[in-house]
Amino acid sequence: MNGGAQNPLEKTRHSEKPQDWENAHQKMKRIFTLILLIVLCSAGFAQSNLQDVVYLKNGSVIRGLIVEQVPNESIKIETADRSVFFFKIDEIAKIAKEDRKPQRNNVSLKEGYQTMVELGYGFKSGDYGLNVLKLNLIEQYRINNNFSVGLGTGARHYAEDGESATLIPVFADLRANIVQGNIAPYLALGIGYAFNATYSFSGVGMLINPTAGVAFPVNKKSMLNVGLGYEMQRSKVTYYGDTQFSNPAYQTFLPTSITSGAISLNVGISF
Repeated sequence: MNGGAQNPLEKTRHSEKPQDWENAHQKMKRIFTLILLIVLCSAGFAQSNLQDVVYLKNGSVIRGLIVEQVPNESIKIETADRSVFFFKIDEIAKIAKEDRKPQRNNVSLKEGYQTMVELGYGFKSGDYGLNVLKLNLIEQYRINNNFSVGLGTGARHYAEDGESATLIPVFADLRANIVQGNIAPYLALGIGYAFNATYSFSGVGMLINPTAGVAFPVNKKSMLNVGLGYEMQRSKVTYYGDTQFSNPAYQTFLPTSITSGAISLNVGISF
């Protein structure tokens, strides 16, 4: 090994093969499936927050849960105080489903540019995992109510066994909103490349970060985002092969790459 600057994520291994890239992919799939189930449960919660609303021709409005409906004849609706009302179809102007909370509290997902500031912490996962403190600064453009694209940067600070390193990632951010209402579950995917801010900004490796989470309205222009993700950082290492020679000059050095994984919890605000 030469005397130049080393990758801060580099690890030395004796008689041990580096983690296979395919194994990292399989692990990512399992974790991503788990966080996807969490988001779908959140979506189910959002849908359960709806109520039936019956608008009568006399101007009255009844809110609750329709417990019985005879097509083209009648309905029964139970209100929050357990009262049950019966109406014939010719008494009803329309029937709708509406959010239990005022409409003004709904998440606003209007088209246009927005900025997201996000903090997170990653808990190491796998043989080559490292704990990491995360900062993301993302400039997004919302294409419509369901999709946005963005460009992000930030910082990744790693610390282990008295050593530390800081990486600067540059990545594309793709997001899909699943449902809209008082909460808005989302899926996000960050893909990019990280540079070593500790050693002359040399290239480190590819960064992949799938995330699932939920957005909550703070006010008319801002949203609070909470997400759970799995971040994979590719980095170069030098593998030290077994040798019977005590003289380092006879040792075998095999450069290769490993994947550092971390399950991350992220909290951010977009405005």
